[in-house]
Amino acid sequence: MLSAKAEIMKLLEKENGEKISIDDLEYSPHADLASNVCFKLAEKAGKPPAEVAESLASEIKPSGFVARVESKNGFLNFFLDYEKFGGHVLVEAVKKDYGRGSSKKEKIILEHTSVNPSGPVHVGRLRNSIIGDSLRRILSYAGFPVETHYWVNDVGKQIAIIALGGKEDIPRDIKLQETYGHMDKEDYPVLLEYVASSAYFEENLDFRERVQDLIRKAESGDKDSMALLKKTSSRCLKGQKKTFDRMGFVFDFFEYESEEIESGRVFKVLDKLKKSKYWTSKEDVGAGLDLSSFGVEKRSGLTVCERSDGTTVYLSRDLSYHLWKTGRGDILVNVLGEDHKLEFQELSTILSKILDFKKSLEVVHFSFVNFEGRQLSTRRGETLPVDQLLDEAEEKALAEITKRGIGAPETATEIGVGAVKYHIIKTAPNKPITFRWGEALSFEGDAAPYIQYAHARSARIIEKSEVSEKEIISNKADCSGLHGEERNVLLDLSRFPEVVLKSAEERKPHLLANYVYELASSYSRFYKECPVLTSDGKLSVRRLKLVLAVKNTICTSLGLLGISSPTRM
Repeated sequence: MLSAKAEIMKLLEKENGEKISIDDLEYSPHADLASNVCFKLAEKAGKPPAEVAESLASEIKPSGFVARVESKNGFLNFFLDYEKFGGHVLVEAVKKDYGRGSSKKEKIILEHTSVNPSGPVHVGRLRNSIIGDSLRRILSYAGFPVETHYWVNDVGKQIAIIALGGKEDIPRDIKLQETYGHMDKEDYPVLLEYVASSAYFEENLDFRERVQDLIRKAESGDKDSMALLKKTSSRCLKGQKKTFDRMGFVFDFFEYESEEIESGRVFKVLDKLKKSKYWTSKEDVGAGLDLSSFGVEKRSGLTVCERSDGTTVYLSRDLSYHLWKTGRGDILVNVLGEDHKLEFQELSTILSKILDFKKSLEVVHFSFVNFEGRQLSTRRGETLPVDQLLDEAEEKALAEITKRGIGAPETATEIGVGAVKYHIIKTAPNKPITFRWGEALSFEGDAAPYIQYAHARSARIIEKSEVSEKEIISNKADCSGLHGEERNVLLDLSRFPEVVLKSAEERKPHLLANYVYELASSYSRFYKECPVLTSDGKLSVRRLKLVLAVKNTICTSLGLLGISSPTRM
């Protein structure tokens, strides 16, 4: 689709001979589009920005979608010819694949979620999954080949504690037993075992030694020990996958830390690291790398790669895993909590500075979600499972639509799950969130139900019109004499391909979430000011086409966020 921005960039480059970036153009309340490029040009020309802007405005000959250009306070303001621009947008925006990007060469390996298999997935880690799954969808739609990977810690100390603790006669936490003992998902019994076994591990020296011995045996090639660890983790993962399915999260591959040990890859990596001049050891700490010369500061002065007893640590297995992933793609993207910034710095430093890692390695760090002031800890059993959150979401959604009398009971799941996802994804990843049900389930504010309702309203209008979507698409829209709210919606619709691409390239799914809310809002104002079904002739054809374009664009946008679009609410 030829955008208004693209045409304006050509006009600017033609007149001043300078290369113009798409970032030099912004949507403006004072015009359809505005540019601050004259401030950059003024510095080079040694003239005031206002003088440069006035000169350029007088020289630019409007063409295509541009009706006129004005200068104001050093800015160039562009006003569109909506008769041409509106018709073009409507032809494109009614298409089901509107905004889909062209195929890209760079293959992206996206890793996200990867929670430890020590209990049910809790809400403290849900943001990771929602960001990761939205990125998967957006990147793919933007044209990037994407593989989504889930890294399973099936040989860590936590798993060894659970594996041995499950065989011991350790008292279970009575409160947790009463809360989760009846749950039939496989990950809940694992949680009960983990909490009890962790406490036992802290107070019992013999148990601690047996846990470490189990890890040592597994790494040394003892098949029974390794099988026990893998069986323990798989039991929990089976239950966790049911939660992922319920949320609609899709993973292409599940990779296991045990594979790095059994294949020998991790030991080959350690051999390389031991030959490095940065390799050192400390008594009672272990052996590893001194990365201080690269700006990585550790209190002990050591990034541990191997324990004192010779067993590997998570970082070592993660290093070999990342080297393995380089054979599958061009860009590796990890979604990680902000509490893992130092660990990622260690990982990326070792890969690039010591292991000659050549591929692009990126990270999307996110701040955590505060759910009504609760502090969460799986080890202590202080957790709010996602399953419980979804149950509550459906109950509250059902109560809300029943109170309003606007939706069928069967839409409660779509509305509830959508409310949870959108409330989390709409905020930039690096900003903290306080999850509030009143905001998440709002039908009036920046929330999924409000956007879903705009989609349902569009579907209902088209249904009442008794005009098929095929006919609406084939009818040519006359965009002369547009109402102001029609122009606003058309401009918002035209932004969609640009927002998809920017969300993908900058790894920021919240940009798309913010966009679809803005589209729903401008559409709501249009709905109030511009009758559709009672309009006649050309006006009815155009407005029906605009309604269909909005319906399809909202549906696509929500779908890229992993949120469904009910047709009745």
